[in-house]
Amino acid sequence: MMSNKKKFSKKALLLSTAFLFLFIVIYFILTPSQQDEYFLQIYLPYEDVVFFETPIKPDETFYHEYIHSVELSQVREYFKIDDHYNMIATASWTQSFGAGLPYEKRDELEMKEGFIVIKQERLIEHLNMLPSDLFPHAFYVGEQTVDLSGELNGKRIRIQVIKK
Repeated sequence: MMSNKKKFSKKALLLSTAFLFLFIVIYFILTPSQQDEYFLQIYLPYEDVVFFETPIKPDETFYHEYIHSVELSQVREYFKIDDHYNMIATASWTQSFGAGLPYEKRDELEMKEGFIVIKQERLIEHLNMLPSDLFPHAFYVGEQTVDLSGELNGKRIRIQVIKK
C-alpha cells in the first residue's frame, strides 16, 4: 500500500508537469512567430541611411535601368533573389557594346525588343552605384520605382538584401 507522502509527491509531480506543459503551450500561442524577414534595400553606406526598403521573397526579380554615359544607349541589368536570399545577376540588356558595358564570349546572347540580351547567372553580395543626374537612372522592384538620378544624384548607394 502506498503511503500518503508518496501519493502527494506523485500528485504534486503530475500537477507541476501539467502546469509546465500548459504554460509552454500558452507561451507559444500568445508569442508571435519570430521568423526572419528579408528586405531589399537601397542603402547609403557613407551616411548610414536606408533610403528605400521593401520586403523580398525568393524568386522575386528587380532591375535598374540607365543611359550609358559613353555609348549613350539604354542598359538594363536584371537580378533575382534565390532560395537563400542571395542576389543573383540574371541578365544584362544593352543596345550596344562599348566601354564598361557587359559582354563576355561565354555568355548566352539573344536579340529582344531592340536589345542585345546577355544571359548570365552569377551571385553578387551587393550592388554599389553612383547615380548621376546627367542621364535617367531608375530602380524597379515589383510595382515600385525609385528615381536614382534624382534625389540620389552623386550619392554612393548600395543595393543589398538584409535580414531583420
